[in-house]
Amino acid sequence: MELTQKIRQTDIEPHMSALQGWLRNNITGMYAGRKRKNGKKTEQWAIVMHVQQKKSPDRLALDGDTPIPPYFELPISISGGKTEMVKVPTDVVEVGAFVTKQMPQPMVSTDRVRPAPGGYQIQAQGCPLVGTLGGSITINNQYRMLSNNHILSWNGQFTHIFQPDARDPQNALADVSGFVNMVTYPTSNQQNPVYNQTDLAWCNVTQEQCAPQIQGIGVPVGFAAPAVNMQVRCFGASTDEVIQATIESIQFRTISMMLNNQYAWFQNCLLLEGEDFFPLAGDSGALLINNNMQIVGILAGWNAIAGPWGCLIPTQLIQ
Repeated sequence: MELTQKIRQTDIEPHMSALQGWLRNNITGMYAGRKRKNGKKTEQWAIVMHVQQKKSPDRLALDGDTPIPPYFELPISISGGKTEMVKVPTDVVEVGAFVTKQMPQPMVSTDRVRPAPGGYQIQAQGCPLVGTLGGSITINNQYRMLSNNHILSWNGQFTHIFQPDARDPQNALADVSGFVNMVTYPTSNQQNPVYNQTDLAWCNVTQEQCAPQIQGIGVPVGFAAPAVNMQVRCFGASTDEVIQATIESIQFRTISMMLNNQYAWFQNCLLLEGEDFFPLAGDSGALLINNNMQIVGILAGWNAIAGPWGCLIPTQLIQ
């Protein structure tokens, strides 16, 4: 069993499901990525672990956390259809405490706009947070406005959506038509959690309510599958400008703290990076648009220091 620099990202990714049991407590994210040295990427592929805090062995023992080993032994395919046990290194990255990117009240209202384009602030009546109207597009023969479940609905807790916020009845925009259910838990130490695939809800609307264009970007022409190294853009209500990123992984796994201190596990997410990619609280729900003006995902959250991430949009589930 040798540690090798010849392994690729695609060699590691099939084994990530078997390792995702590590994702709890202090470990908040994991993916197959480049190992970093002195903050810079090397040519060595590794199993990258996001932790809230790097801890000493004594502190790990005190907190009940399992130390992350320097490598995992994985069966990697080699020429001739055979497999070889390979020592795949780990890379531990401190990313800070759990956080989700919504803006709590009180907040400064943005403009009320009708029809409302993508990128403007929205709020569900009864929800203490605001987020971003991602965009509006026809899906399954119905024109629909898209944003996060944790912005629009919280699994059906909220129904009435306002733009820019719910403090004025005249700001009423639309009602929630559906959402993809999100499974949450009261602790980040849940054993064998159900992994969510997306954070998505929608409203059936008309073009008099919601415009098809996204601020600063234009009108999306449809959907496309994301890919590693793909460049994407989004427009968040709080950032109030186009921000750009590159997709680092399309199989990112993470834990996110949700409303009422509930925790949700996610898999097959889009890990984003970029020197100027700094979303703000309230940007959740922004659509991720590639250079061909296609929607490839939706911004969902990130940690305090690193790891902005988004979800896929499973259009087949939108009815």
